[in-house]
Amino acid sequence: MTDVIAEIVDQAIASAQRRLDEGDYDWPASRAVLEIILLGLEARSLGHPDVRRLRRFIVERDEAWKTSQVGKNG
Repeated sequence: MTDVIAEIVDQAIASAQRRLDEGDYDWPASRAVLEIILLGLEARSLGHPDVRRLRRFIVERDEAWKTSQVGKNG
């Protein structure tokens, strides 16, 4: 199960990061999908290091997105 969780997290983060790098990025929509993935993984493996890694990725991108919005609206 551990390898499957690591693979799911790796793919989810890679997909979101690829969209970010390509400029085709809607963080609120991507975040919603990542949150669904996160909730499912937490239900199966709460405390798994890769689940925590996905949560950290979401938090970091939230902060980056908020900072970018201040620049646009400020």
